[in-house]
Amino acid sequence: ELHLFTPRHVNLTALVWTLCQNLSNSHLILRKAAVSCLRQLSQREAKEVCEIAESFVNSPKNNNYNGFLLTESGLPGVLFNMLDTEMDKQLIKDIHDTLISMLQMLAVNNLTKWINLCKSVLTVSSEINQKEIDKNEGTIMNDDDETGDDHDEFQKDSKNENSMKRKQQPKWPTRVFAVQCICRIISTCHKEYDSAPHFNLSLAKELSFTNNKGDYLILHLSDLIRMAFMAATSDSDQLRLEGFETLNEIIEKFAQVPEPEFPGHLLLEQFQAQVSAALRPAFSDDTPSHVTAAACRVCGTWIGSGVARDLSDLKRVYHLLVTSLKKLNPGFNINFNSLYNESVATFECLAILKAWAQIYIIAMINNGTAPGNFNQNSYINVNEKNDDFGNYEGPNDNLLTLIHPELNMLSKNWQSALKDHALLLLPCEFNSQLPHEGGAFYTSSTIDNSRNHYKNAWPPILYALSLWLNSEDFKLENSNINKELQDKFYLIFGICTEAICNQRTLENIDNFITCLKSLYTILDSSLARQIMMKNSILAVETLNIMHKLLLTTDSIEVQQTIMNIVQQIVKGAQEDLKIKNSKSFNDKNLELSTTEDVEYLSDGGQGGILEHDKSIVFATLEVCMCLIVRQIPDMNPTPLVSSTRKLYSNCLNHSVIATTLNIMAQLPNLCSPSGGVQILPTISYLTTNILKELGEINSCNETSKQKVSIVAALDCFQVLCKHPYGYHKISENKWRSLLQSTVAKLIDISKTGDEGKKVDEVTMLSVITVFTLHSPPGVMCVQNILYPCINYCTQCFGSNNIVVKTKCIQFLRSVFQLEDKYIATGYIQALAPRLMELLYEDIPETFVESHLIMLCEAISAIECLVQLAPPKHRIQMLSLLVPALINVLIDTELTKYDNNVSKYRCKLHEFSLQCLLKIGPVYPQEFKIIMSQNNKLRTKLENTIKTNKSSQQQFNANCQIPPSITKSIQPSIKLKTDFTNFS
Repeated sequence: ELHLFTPRHVNLTALVWTLCQNLSNSHLILRKAAVSCLRQLSQREAKEVCEIAESFVNSPKNNNYNGFLLTESGLPGVLFNMLDTEMDKQLIKDIHDTLISMLQMLAVNNLTKWINLCKSVLTVSSEINQKEIDKNEGTIMNDDDETGDDHDEFQKDSKNENSMKRKQQPKWPTRVFAVQCICRIISTCHKEYDSAPHFNLSLAKELSFTNNKGDYLILHLSDLIRMAFMAATSDSDQLRLEGFETLNEIIEKFAQVPEPEFPGHLLLEQFQAQVSAALRPAFSDDTPSHVTAAACRVCGTWIGSGVARDLSDLKRVYHLLVTSLKKLNPGFNINFNSLYNESVATFECLAILKAWAQIYIIAMINNGTAPGNFNQNSYINVNEKNDDFGNYEGPNDNLLTLIHPELNMLSKNWQSALKDHALLLLPCEFNSQLPHEGGAFYTSSTIDNSRNHYKNAWPPILYALSLWLNSEDFKLENSNINKELQDKFYLIFGICTEAICNQRTLENIDNFITCLKSLYTILDSSLARQIMMKNSILAVETLNIMHKLLLTTDSIEVQQTIMNIVQQIVKGAQEDLKIKNSKSFNDKNLELSTTEDVEYLSDGGQGGILEHDKSIVFATLEVCMCLIVRQIPDMNPTPLVSSTRKLYSNCLNHSVIATTLNIMAQLPNLCSPSGGVQILPTISYLTTNILKELGEINSCNETSKQKVSIVAALDCFQVLCKHPYGYHKISENKWRSLLQSTVAKLIDISKTGDEGKKVDEVTMLSVITVFTLHSPPGVMCVQNILYPCINYCTQCFGSNNIVVKTKCIQFLRSVFQLEDKYIATGYIQALAPRLMELLYEDIPETFVESHLIMLCEAISAIECLVQLAPPKHRIQMLSLLVPALINVLIDTELTKYDNNVSKYRCKLHEFSLQCLLKIGPVYPQEFKIIMSQNNKLRTKLENTIKTNKSSQQQFNANCQIPPSITKSIQPSIKLKTDFTNFS
């Protein structure tokens, strides 16, 4: 306390040395007090404490006082020695806490020292035992010819190992703690801000040479695997469990590390023999179930990591898992585990099923057949700066093919395990309804102990069964849905729903995402959606659950998965509506006079009223509104609570917003004409404001046209403009009026607002294009919409931004071809002269691709005007276009391949020439009159055509095969009959 509150009055050096000397005091109470003080000091000043202790290594005071002697291992080595001699539980706990504090603060910068310290604890023994261990290790490694370079490297001892002599052979609890420290070291390095060098061999070696810092975790990988192997193959069950835990951690953290000396290979490939040798003893018949369960987990991680690519390499560990499947047979584990706790049988069976589930999930994801996986992770996470894996191929097909024979049996066991889990989730008051004999993997006497085992194993099993049902049982379209299929669907759906509504699941984000992916996967099947839509309230309640989840989660991945689930429900509602309509038409007992009567089966009915507790459309709109407000808080008109959390434009996930817009665009299809009119204002309002917020000029570094959310908003407007309800006699007037209001609002947005916060010109031109080309007749003809749009296009045409000007010209070209000539006439009168002026402008010296595209679009637009012109006035248009085209031709005096002429200028020349060659035959009389009036233009065109013709002839001559070569080619098979003169 003095050091904590008044550090100036405490001599830390003297204090630490006094505490160290009392570590070997004969009185327990003094040793406990000394360790307790060191524990508190190490929480804040672990580095200073260890440095002070190390300063006494070469000090005269370091004279084995009271049996205390510091070695090169320093204070941590002394504390590890104490673990072998102390018996007091509290003292041992304090030693553990002290070492953990020191490790977390010091290990990253002193990896060699800490790893050697842990290795000395695991490897030190008497000479006889050491030889026996070496002999056993050699025997293990010689199985299946798994020897060689890996084994030689595996047997190397550290140079510093001899310097860390211990008084006695470590006890197994000390070894367990040493292995736990190795796990903590790996985890600490992984959490470091600059953790890349610890898990990248090339980078670690490069930094070692440049910065003279070579203490990186990956350089100790051989030692890490060696220690994990020794622990996993020891005689102590607890030590074996920690060894498997460490091995699993190593595989997870180093699986994707490439081998720089062998491009296309992974660093862990050289340790395949060690991994399989460490796992093999755990699958013997005399191994306790909890040890086998831990080994199964490592097997799943190893196979799923993709390190073993070849089929022969996969089979090393795969066969171990296959042998474990016999323990799933009824009665096997009950007899075997009579010596242990009966719930251990449940633990082992679930561990086996979980390992197989993880392998199946990985195989499906990497094979590209897992619909619930939106961020598919390949086996290799390729660094953009590293091209070592250009031709790397993971074992996608190999793995799925390998495990396929076992899947039929596994799927039944997965289903049985999930049934057990569902029953055990029931509240205590339903215990009387549980099966008296127990479940598939538990007995009635082990219910309480088995619950925890199921809670740890169910997520991957749930996802694996969802994938299996989606790819097998629900794959075929089946008109008759039997009870078995319904039971399978409701089992998956019920567990998913219970889990995502449970606060306990929300605490584990991985399990939560797994549940959502399982729900999406099962709904990816049309058969499953059909089962759900038998009770539409089920769909509404699911949408309400998704709404509540969006309110409480900030994870983009979760939000994306939720919106994909909503999309599946909307798709199911559309399919259900289609089935109902077809049944209504085919039902002879139901008298339907018109198609409108069928449409009233949709949401909203004849009156257009959406019942909030029964309407799928209403519930979906709630979810969409919630997502949009979560992503763009400024769109919330009346926030109940002022949120300090902001999601800025450059951080937005445009993909999830695009998904939301796609969902909203489909909602009118679920409504009757009257219902569609009711929801159109909401959809238009949300889409318009998304464009306003995300289409700002300075919203982000990228242009708005590159955002998937902007593209989705434009697609949404296009769907609304082309929707049949815009032509329906009941809804057409209101529908078109609402579309006009939307356009007017968008035009107003483009005019108002501070500079830099307006919608950028490209986005706004795209909006005008969509509404002009796809709206029902009369929407864009009104003057308060048409002329503001023309004025905006005129403004964009005068922009200095070539991209904006090109977009405007593309729009004009489309408008000129409209059937509604009233709209086209307005744009022609306002902008056709400007188009012609553009062709007569001087070509810039730095002629780039954007200039080429703009001029080509302008020429094409004017060609459309020529086609639209009446025959008697067509010569006037051609007299403007043809000279402009000839003017951009390159003079014949200049060769096309002159270095001073850019390739884009040559392309413009070729484009103009092709246009002239096309105009001449189509309008011969007009073309002759124009040419006769200007001899200079005619001469230039004739010379250009001659030059082009000669160039084409020369090209054809070069490509033609000489006759001599043709004659020299003889057939490989000589025929007896000569068919040369055959006719």
